[in-house]
Amino acid sequence: MENISLGQILAIISFLSVFIGAITALITFSKTFISKILKPINQKIDHLEEVSSKNRNNIELELIKMILINFINDIEQGIQKSPIQKKNAYELFDRYHELGGNSYVHDRWEKLIQEGKL
Repeated sequence: MENISLGQILAIISFLSVFIGAITALITFSKTFISKILKPINQKIDHLEEVSSKNRNNIELELIKMILINFINDIEQGIQKSPIQKKNAYELFDRYHELGGNSYVHDRWEKLIQEGKL
């Protein structure tokens, strides 16, 4: 160790530079390779999440529609509802519209409002 020459120091620095460069290149290659492998998987996951979300919304829409139909039928048959039940029905009706519901339920709802039953 007492007689380390300038050439040996340069050789060590060169070796470390090449070694660090090789590791950096390997890491970069690995990231690119892994991202290419994972891209189709991520796309499939995104697609499944989108389909799942649409299915959940359709199920929610149908459940709300059934609840609103039962509520409307009760009102049309003269069954009294509490203020809390009416408030809940209004909230469900708003959600029904947010989910894209706009059918005969809407027409029957508006008719009850015009008749003063809601």
